[in-house]
Amino acid sequence: MTTIGKQTFVLVHGAWYGAWAWHKVASGLREMGHTVTTPTLTGQGERKRCGNDTATLTTHIDDIVDHIMMEDLQEVTLVGWSYGGMVITGVLARIPEKIKSVIYLDAYVPGDGKTFMDYTLPVVSALFEEYKQNDQAIPPMPWEFMGVDDQEVIDFVSPRQVSHPWRTLYEPAKVLPWPSGMPISYIWCTRTMFLKDIMEGMKQDARVRLELLDGNHLCMLTAPDETIEILAKLAE
Repeated sequence: MTTIGKQTFVLVHGAWYGAWAWHKVASGLREMGHTVTTPTLTGQGERKRCGNDTATLTTHIDDIVDHIMMEDLQEVTLVGWSYGGMVITGVLARIPEKIKSVIYLDAYVPGDGKTFMDYTLPVVSALFEEYKQNDQAIPPMPWEFMGVDDQEVIDFVSPRQVSHPWRTLYEPAKVLPWPSGMPISYIWCTRTMFLKDIMEGMKQDARVRLELLDGNHLCMLTAPDETIEILAKLAE
């Protein structure tokens, strides 16, 4: 695999996951000569004992802003997967001068004042509400919902998933207009039907470059080579 020019990627995972979700994609991009960082959000992954009961969307946005600033990263290609789309939208609003381009990887793209819950199915909202009322972190979604039946992937992911802080899903996003001329891309995994409405919205936006990936929501694990190729192409 080859690409033009070295890029700096910051890969932001989704709910219930951690930096570990990117191990194949990060390795592949690094082999192509790119700089890649994969910060773990508060309360997730190896940081599961840190703030799992208190983290908000703002906390997670702070995580990525602080990571970029502390590492002194410049001209960042910011990638958000799934819930990570909520996070990177907030990051872009905070430090646009550090961001070269934004890629939503099968991700949520909030409007101003909208929460993650505004984009969920009613059956999911009802389930999550129970955990909110009990002030409990939300456990991972069933594999059937994710469209994943690869047992090797399930065996790898299951022991690493961590219940997700409910407050992050209920906090409204603060969204500013996208900076003029900044490349914005959306990758839709075509087997992820619960994000189809968001994808259709992105499709109607002339500023957004849309790419389709024939895979399920866990594309970084189930279709890593295809994910790597598309990310590298969009970052050029």
